[in-house]
Amino acid sequence: MTKFHRHDNIEGYHNDEILSDLGSVHTHEDNDDSEDSGDDEEQEEPEEIDDDGDGEGLLSYLFDRQFFKQHMTAILVAVIASALSVCHIQSDKDRPFLFAQRKIYERIPIQTKPVHRPTPLKPTETHHHHEYKRTSNLFFCPLLDEDSSVASETSSQRVKRALTMHTLENSLNENDTRNIDQNLQLFQFNFPKEYTDIVNDYYIADSTMDDNYENILSTNAGMTDHPQFHCLIDATMAHQHRSTVPSFGVAYIQPNIRSFYKDEGNVQKASSLSVKSLLETPNAESMEDISPASLTYTGFTAKFINLSTKPMNLYWDGKTKPKFRSRIEPFEAFSTVTTPGNGFYLAPVYDKDHAMERWTMTADEAVVFYDAIENDPDALMGLTHEEKKLYEMQRLNIKYGQDYLVKTQRSWLSMFPRPMQMHYMWNADYFGQEHEVITDQSHFVTLPNDRVGQSRIWRHLDYADYDDMVDKRKRALSEGRDKFLNLKEYRNDGPLKLTLKVISVAPRVFEIDGFLSDSEVGHLLDLARTYNVTETDLKGKKALKKNHGSTNAWIRREMSPIVDAIYHRTADMLKVDESLLRHRNEHEHTELNTHHSIAEALYLTQFVKDQGYIPRSDAVQRSVRNRYQPNRFATIMFFLNTVKEEWGGDTMFPLAVNADRHDGVRVSPKKGKAILFYNMLPDGNVDDLSQHASEFMQDGEKWLGSLFVWDPIID
Repeated sequence: MTKFHRHDNIEGYHNDEILSDLGSVHTHEDNDDSEDSGDDEEQEEPEEIDDDGDGEGLLSYLFDRQFFKQHMTAILVAVIASALSVCHIQSDKDRPFLFAQRKIYERIPIQTKPVHRPTPLKPTETHHHHEYKRTSNLFFCPLLDEDSSVASETSSQRVKRALTMHTLENSLNENDTRNIDQNLQLFQFNFPKEYTDIVNDYYIADSTMDDNYENILSTNAGMTDHPQFHCLIDATMAHQHRSTVPSFGVAYIQPNIRSFYKDEGNVQKASSLSVKSLLETPNAESMEDISPASLTYTGFTAKFINLSTKPMNLYWDGKTKPKFRSRIEPFEAFSTVTTPGNGFYLAPVYDKDHAMERWTMTADEAVVFYDAIENDPDALMGLTHEEKKLYEMQRLNIKYGQDYLVKTQRSWLSMFPRPMQMHYMWNADYFGQEHEVITDQSHFVTLPNDRVGQSRIWRHLDYADYDDMVDKRKRALSEGRDKFLNLKEYRNDGPLKLTLKVISVAPRVFEIDGFLSDSEVGHLLDLARTYNVTETDLKGKKALKKNHGSTNAWIRREMSPIVDAIYHRTADMLKVDESLLRHRNEHEHTELNTHHSIAEALYLTQFVKDQGYIPRSDAVQRSVRNRYQPNRFATIMFFLNTVKEEWGGDTMFPLAVNADRHDGVRVSPKKGKAILFYNMLPDGNVDDLSQHASEFMQDGEKWLGSLFVWDPIID
């Protein structure tokens, strides 16, 4: 595969000036000049000093043959090196991407100094979220189900009533617009009374916004006045002879597969969806006979918890020798995708051959732990205040996970307590279901060719620019005019209608045709080819092919108005405030105690022949010390070119539940199309069915953009 490099000075434009405005990047170092370093090791002959004072020493120096021989050789080498560099840059035939890169530099005007902003930045008037409480899913107070007024309520209405009663508000709030999924249910969790102090600490941390638990881990926090905790105390007194008290949690119950198909006596045909070979009519005489297909892929996420005071190393028992997977700090956890029958073990960091605990993994026991304290009274007594708190946090999490598994037949992969998602989640009730979104962020359809126009298209945005755009939108709205649109002259008139079509119910996957215009796709490719920041040469490295592309780039929202519009359009599609998908200035109010964007930089990847990646999960494992327990809530993928069917390159969801196909759901790359899928369930747990893969390319190339959005904050 051709390897290409980025040069610091092409056609007179200075790269560091452009990159300072368009975003920081990390480059793969170019070491092509390292072969010349040996010339410096040669010893020079000592110069002869002219002592007779007649000036002949100077003339002999100027006309010395040895002098000319040495210096003319150096000049000749420099000329040859310069010629080779020019050929290296201008060899368009052998280096097409670099040629495209050079053309981009020719089009980008030299960046000017930052504009002086005479007015201060303005605080936002938008309240982005309901107040975050990690304990909002804990219910210890009676729900009064015997009341006849609630006898006919649905499961989701009961969950909503419990949420409103969390602060002892005894009636439903009709203005509450939170997205309560219809498949959420309350279930009884037998809460161990020995962890009452930990729950008290969680309530204290919520009320004081102790985000890293620094206070509760260092001192005794006192008693909370939260009404739910007082209900817990009352229940403890009422059940003195029991080790547990009844409480309630919220769980997502996956519906029966029959509901995945629209109830009209038949199943939607694959031709009605733009997913290759999605689902054909099951061979069943009635809807009652539909059952999930047996899937070829049997992978699952395994979670390993280290309940000891020492860091441990996790090893996978490979085919020939153990392979290191991760270092797990005391009372922390690590998760990885594996398959049934794989063996893992924990060992001290100083001795990989001394296995402290071994496991042979199965999907039914995907969460395992090593507890060095439970059966050792001396170890328990020797714990510090902080270690005891962390130990009890993880033990409570494990106990909740056991009851959750019984209720849902699904492993608890998050950290208890974990509230429901704060952001909106689209319903996926059946295949082919459609949702419409109207956004004012219309397509860019033309791009300027003149220097001034390009300076506007490639301009780096800052906080003041966003303040200005918000002001203009408000002013246009108050005057009854069309909404303000940045660079309107290059865009379609009127709003843009996006259609989200359900192509998988479990996991929730949607396709959106025409999310990007051709001009926007071209702009992203220009950015990717210009600022290729990670080059992976896979020749001779077959082991790396499974999870690598040839070129990767991280593109931030502020890098250009076009990228900004794509982020804004994505926020509208997700039904979240657009300001949450950018860094906010220090004056902007947020109830999340952070000004960071909840979206990562747009990740652009190029795949060529023999490249792709095996199934993986976008969800992550956060520290037990993090009050927010953030995670990648949603992933949006953008296809930047159409891939021929014979080339491969499909995006696959191998665990997608369906009636016919054994390989799940497949999506063929089509230029401008986007797909949205959720990595979390409505109850706050990780959706392990959201594992996805990229089919290995047989030929050609595939360009893919991925945008990760977090809930409730980014970490």
